[in-house]
Amino acid sequence: MKLSVRESAYRASPAELPLEQAFADLARMGYQGVELSTIPDREARGVRQRRGIWAGMMDRAKRAQLKAAAAANGLEIPTLSSDWAWGYSEFHPTLEGWGRGLELIVEDARLAADLGARAILIHFGVSTGTWDQAKSILKEAAAEAEKYNVVLGFEGSIWFRVGLGGQETLVRMVDEIASPSFRIYVHPHGDTASQVRSIEEVGDRICALHASALNPDVDYGQVFAALRRAGYDWYWCFEVSQDLFASSVTGFRELARKHGNG
Repeated sequence: MKLSVRESAYRASPAELPLEQAFADLARMGYQGVELSTIPDREARGVRQRRGIWAGMMDRAKRAQLKAAAAANGLEIPTLSSDWAWGYSEFHPTLEGWGRGLELIVEDARLAADLGARAILIHFGVSTGTWDQAKSILKEAAAEAEKYNVVLGFEGSIWFRVGLGGQETLVRMVDEIASPSFRIYVHPHGDTASQVRSIEEVGDRICALHASALNPDVDYGQVFAALRRAGYDWYWCFEVSQDLFASSVTGFRELARKHGNG
């Protein structure tokens, strides 16, 4: 299994640490991939400067340059994360206001294709709505993403925020839409049993995986086994703070050797 990490966790501003330098830093640590956040700008807003990329600010040449910069450091950009959805949902608390949101998801799909990314983590932030509203948006988004050979992975751990139940109902939504471009981005959390259950509930609907900081109390042998049963052997993407970037690589490799999941 390959390792990637969310680049947006760097504390430095984009001006202090350009993406190209971040790529080199991550490659030195041993990562093979990097997940980039899509967010409207990289300028100061309040206390912290946000790190991310935005489709509207990147023409085809800039996209090619970014992909090449990652490759020059031996990195892929396997996934994107539509982090703009959090802010968007604050202005559109219900799914009735997600017409433009749907367009932004499609723009992210085009960007993903240009960068060589296979999957995008999507969600509705804190927007709530009905089953039919959610299904209509997701079905249309998936149909558009299919054109670019990109998979939209709704994050299972935060699906409940839509007000339609837990991850088990997201499984039902994926089955009803029945598109190869709409799957589930799994983020197992909690104790061993909870993480295994989260993966097994999704099964082969999984398209990508987020992981929090490694927990010494979790039996990762069981977690790896659950992933094998689901047929998943792609990227393990760490969603951790910058101070855990390097130790997460070392820790995962030790676990992989111990449990035969290299």
